Amino acid sequence: RLDKQKELKELLLAIKIRETSKWADFGLANSVEKEILNWLNSRIKEVPKKYSESDIYSLRSGAVLYFRAYEIFGDKNYLEAGLNRADLILKAQWSKGHWPWGTRLGENFVRIQDGFNNEPFWIMLYAYKLSGNKKYYESAKRCADVLLSLQRKNGGWPDQWSFNGKYSGHSGVIKGVSFNDNATNSCVQMMIAMFHMTGDKKYIARLTKLGEFVEKSKMGEGDVTGWCEQYNDDGSPSRARQYEIELPYPRALTRGVGPLLIWLYLMDGDEKHMNLLKRAYAWHEYVRKEEIKPEVIEQWRQMSRKWSPSHHSMTQNYLMEYRPGWPDAYLPDGSNWGRVLNFRLMLWNPVTPVQKKKYDRFIDHSWPPVERLAVMASANQPPPRDYNMYVHCHSSIGNSLSEIRRALLEHKRGGRAGMIKYYSNPTKYASDQYLQARVDAAKRALNLRNRRMAYPFKARPGYTGMAAMKDFNFLGSKSRWYGKVGTKWGAAFQNIYPASNVTWYQWQFIYDMKLAHGEIDSDSAARGGRGFETVASQTHLDSWDVLGEWGMATIEMENYFDVPLD
Repeated sequence: RLDKQKELKELLLAIKIRETSKWADFGLANSVEKEILNWLNSRIKEVPKKYSESDIYSLRSGAVLYFRAYEIFGDKNYLEAGLNRADLILKAQWSKGHWPWGTRLGENFVRIQDGFNNEPFWIMLYAYKLSGNKKYYESAKRCADVLLSLQRKNGGWPDQWSFNGKYSGHSGVIKGVSFNDNATNSCVQMMIAMFHMTGDKKYIARLTKLGEFVEKSKMGEGDVTGWCEQYNDDGSPSRARQYEIELPYPRALTRGVGPLLIWLYLMDGDEKHMNLLKRAYAWHEYVRKEEIKPEVIEQWRQMSRKWSPSHHSMTQNYLMEYRPGWPDAYLPDGSNWGRVLNFRLMLWNPVTPVQKKKYDRFIDHSWPPVERLAVMASANQPPPRDYNMYVHCHSSIGNSLSEIRRALLEHKRGGRAGMIKYYSNPTKYASDQYLQARVDAAKRALNLRNRRMAYPFKARPGYTGMAAMKDFNFLGSKSRWYGKVGTKWGAAFQNIYPASNVTWYQWQFIYDMKLAHGEIDSDSAARGGRGFETVASQTHLDSWDVLGEWGMATIEMENYFDVPLD
C-alpha cells in the first residue's frame, strides 16, 4: 500500500508539471473543464416543449448527460436540468405504461424495438436514483408491467403491438419473437431490473422459456448455426422487411441471440447456452477464413477502389472495404452467402444448380458474384443497379463480435465463475481498490494520446470538442466506443485529427483528473458491474469509462446475474 501511495504521489506530481509548464500543456485540464461546463450551463434552460419528433432524442440525451454531469461535477443545477427533461418524458407516457410511437399513432400501438420504451425506462430509473422521487420509479414499473403483458408464452417479445388489432402501417413482427434492433433483449434487461428492484418473480418467470426458444429456433444444417431476425411463435422463421427474410443473419447473433445466450448462462449456469454460442461463433469464423483468402480480398479491394462513395468515407476506411466474414445472411446449408435486398439474397459466390433448385425463392438470380463484380469494377464499369460499396458493406460496417469473443475468452479462462468475475464490479471501493482506481486514472490522465485527443483545437476546421456540439445527441456515440476502427465502432481508437469524438475524450480526461485527485469518492467511482449492458450491446464499456453502463448503474449491484431462473 505504501508503494502504491508513493506511485500515486509521483503521478500527481507529473500531472502538475504538465498542467503548469508552458513547454507542455499549460492549463489543459482547466481549459477543457471550462469548455464542458460553459456548454452545459448555456443549455440548461433550452428544454423542448414536449416529447415528440426530433425533440425526443434531445430530451433523452439531455436528461442522461445532465444526470451524469451532476454526478461528476456536483452542481445541483445539473440535477434540476436533468429532472426537468425527465419530467417531460414522464408526462408523455401513456396511461398503459408505454411511450408514444411517433405523432400519428396513439396509445393503442406499442413500438418495442428501437429504444421507444427501454430508453425512457432507464431514464426514469436514473431520475429515481438521483432524486429519490417515487414517481419516476412508478413510471418505470408501469412501463415494465405493460411490456411484461406483451411477452410471448415462449419468453420473447415482438417488434410491435396493437391492443385492438389494428395495423400500425409499419413493418415488424407482431405475433412472434424478434431478435432485431433490441426488441427482445431490451425487454429482458427491463424485466431483470424490475426483479432486482421488487423481488417479484413474475418479471423473470418466462426467461427459461426464452432459452428454450433460442435453442429451438436455431437455423442451419450441419455446422451452420445461426438465427434469423424474426420468428413466429412456434419457432419457424418469419420475414418482416425487404432486408429481413427467413435466413440466418450474423447480426442476429451479435445484436440479439449472442448476448441472450451469455446472460442466460450467467444466470442459470447451463453449459448448453455456451455450447450453442461456440457453435455459432465457429461458423462465423469459418466464413471469415473463407473470405480472407488473398484472391477474395483482392476482388473486394478492386470493387472498393472504384465503387466507394466519396461522401460516405470513414476514418481509416476511406475505401469502405468489406470486412471478411460479414455478409448479410447465409443460405441455411452454408453453401453461399451475401446481401439481402428486395426479399432476395444477392450471393457473393457463383450460384450452383443445387442452390438454385433448393433455395430458388430466396436467391436474386440476376446478381453477379463477387468475382464478376471485381472484373466490372476493374474495367471502370458502374456497379449493377448503382449499388455502391455501402450496399455491400452494410453488415460489415455495423456489427461487432467484441462482446461474444470476450465472453468466450473469459469462459475458456475460468468457466462461469470467471465470466461472472468479468461482468462484476464493486458498488463501493475498499481503500486499496480506491487507491488503485486513482492510480489508474492518473495514468490515463497523463497518457499523451488521451491528452492530445482531448485538446481543445477550437480554431481548427473539423473540431468536434464540446464547444462544437450543436445538441445532446453525441451521447449515442458511446454505444460504439470500443470496437474495430474503420466501422461504426472503434471511436475510442481513433488517433488522427480531426477525430469525430473529441467530446468524449474531453469528458473522460476531466473525469480521470478528478478521480486521480480524489475529487470523486470511492462510492461514486464504483458503480457496480457491467451487467446486462444497456449501452454497448455489442462492445463493452469499462468500469472506469466516464459514462459507463449508465442504465445498469441506475440499480447499482456487483453481480446482476444473481437471478433464480426456474
